[in-house]
Amino acid sequence: MPSTDSPRRLVITDIERISRFRRAGYGGNVSDALWKCGVTDTVLSADFRPLRQGMRLAGRALPIKLHSLAEQDLTPEEVAAQEARWQAAGGHPQKQMMRTVAEREDGTVLCFDAGGDRQPAHFGEMSCQLAYAHGCRGMLLAGNCRDTEYVLRMDDFPVYSFGTRPNAFGGWIITDVNRPIYLPGHLTHYVRVTPGDFVFGDNDGVQVIPERYVDEVLLQVEETFDKENDERAAIAAGMSVDEVYRTFGVL
Repeated sequence: MPSTDSPRRLVITDIERISRFRRAGYGGNVSDALWKCGVTDTVLSADFRPLRQGMRLAGRALPIKLHSLAEQDLTPEEVAAQEARWQAAGGHPQKQMMRTVAEREDGTVLCFDAGGDRQPAHFGEMSCQLAYAHGCRGMLLAGNCRDTEYVLRMDDFPVYSFGTRPNAFGGWIITDVNRPIYLPGHLTHYVRVTPGDFVFGDNDGVQVIPERYVDEVLLQVEETFDKENDERAAIAAGMSVDEVYRTFGVL
């Protein structure tokens, strides 16, 4: 299998990476570039679907682990103890998550492992607005989104989720921020998502690009994009089948 022992690196911002991936990238050439790097097991489950066709998700993964709240009828004493624990840890877990978004370089994608819970909605439009205002550029949610009518009105906040639900009750709590998570995979049971990885999604599905290969994959994607534009022009101009395969190889 082809591999890249010394992947190329670029000195650019993640916002620039996102722009370049969106210009030249699509599911097929990202997958092909990963294969050439020896990476074959980072395609995510087909359960991840965009809120609408045409969304293009790209950005640096910020992994978030959620846990279902089986017990919600807390006593006042239990509520106070919980609040004290949160304050000692730096505030409400959602606040800690949003603070991490704000502290990181612009271009993050919130990646949620909801532990298989599909009962409640896990994220809504106002949270999307807050994350976007502090540099987040999309969301990958192994659970449900809500307020989608308003999410879809946002300027540019692609969301891939398992579905949509109106109810936030049913409950969940954030347990880990910016630590590795495992999301359902297509080629493997789970795909590990670590801080620093890149996420790419389009109409064909979502893939995780390991941190080591992000720029190498981007450069290969751009090379393929330019080559295929030449092929398209030649085919449209009437190049014969034999000449196409002789010039460009197997398409």
